[in-house]
Amino acid sequence: MTNTAWVALAVNPDLPISQGPVSQALEGIAEFKAVHIPYKKLTAEEEDHCADLLQGAYAILLRSGYITASLLAKLPDLKVIAVHGTGVDPVDVETCSKRSIIVTNTPGANADAVTELSFALMISLLRGLQTSSARAMQDKLWDEARTTGGELRGRQLGVVGFGQIGQRVATIAQAFGMKVIASDPQVEDADIIAKGAAAGSLEELLNHSDIVTLHAPATPATHHLINQRSLQTMKRGALLINCARGALVDEYAVAAALESGQLGGAALDVLAGEPPDPQSPVYQAPNFLLTPHMAGSTLECLDNVARMAAADIAAVLSNRSPAHPVN
Repeated sequence: MTNTAWVALAVNPDLPISQGPVSQALEGIAEFKAVHIPYKKLTAEEEDHCADLLQGAYAILLRSGYITASLLAKLPDLKVIAVHGTGVDPVDVETCSKRSIIVTNTPGANADAVTELSFALMISLLRGLQTSSARAMQDKLWDEARTTGGELRGRQLGVVGFGQIGQRVATIAQAFGMKVIASDPQVEDADIIAKGAAAGSLEELLNHSDIVTLHAPATPATHHLINQRSLQTMKRGALLINCARGALVDEYAVAAALESGQLGGAALDVLAGEPPDPQSPVYQAPNFLLTPHMAGSTLECLDNVARMAAADIAAVLSNRSPAHPVN
């Protein structure tokens, strides 16, 4: 390494990176600085500006932004991209591999935070917390604000995606007294059953679940996994939770299913476009709860993710193998 080696923390004001763990991991290896990158597809002019900001960086710790083939072509010094989280869909991994750029992620680092918010959203929908709170706080309608909701116990939870987060969700759901069915083409049925859940196809899961929670990665195979057809397959009045990736869900189809009553409620922490289209029909849909991509935003989670990602950057820049390579 040379004295000019530096690491870019790709952030924006709403998506920070915990710098303490980064500083510890990179001590004596490389300097780092935050670079503000919009979390959206960039115009050619915006991409040129970002490329100027990233010139000379040996590594990017990516929380905000998209790393495309055209941007990579302008970053000749880049050796490693460490994704701040599990999903690597903002990175053109194929082009990185061709250019011998290592891509890493942080599997499991945000599992507790995402799991907890998933249950918070389930309970909020079941109990009508958002509506009751608004009436009690804003309208001062104490008696009218009280809702008669439902309980998790006895309901069937469908877990789509059975990685580290999906497995945690299944374990906690059973502690609540829920029945669990899981679907994941990458996981053997025996491994799902070993966790106390039933294993089934996606269609079986949708047919029988009172609540469906998504914990699958964004891939071409999972794009709009929840669409008009699959929503019609679900039990009428079922609830949908998405704390995974926005691309899994067709939000227009979700809005229509909420309006018709086919869906009893939906809570989305992620959307395909972020920030979302202010004209999106979900804003007018009944029993809809939107949170601003905050499932992994806890102090503990941000420290864990930064520590894992920075450790892999330090390994690559020290000519060692990273712990969590994607390519």
